[in-house]
Amino acid sequence: MMEGLKVFRTRLSPTMRGAVARLRRWFYATHYSKVMGEAREISKENWAKLARLLVEKSNEMGVSDKGGRIILYYYIKDGVFIPVRAEIEVYELKLTGKFEITV
Repeated sequence: MMEGLKVFRTRLSPTMRGAVARLRRWFYATHYSKVMGEAREISKENWAKLARLLVEKSNEMGVSDKGGRIILYYYIKDGVFIPVRAEIEVYELKLTGKFEITV
């Protein structure tokens, strides 16, 4: 049985590597640990393929050390995790102002 399209957004992370790590923890806690059998292994393969693409793309674009968040669109079909699309939001952390307080 195929459920509708679902969306998961990581919190804003200091680096894109951190965002991928958050996504990995979410995947293993929500999908991998709750499903047994063949669906579990297929889900793990799908996750590995997605993670590889996320890391390659963030390295290619030179944003792996910049702040960011990942928005993942996926389906669950018969207990199998099927990623459809991922959006990477990149944020540049910069100083916006400075002030001093004397006590």
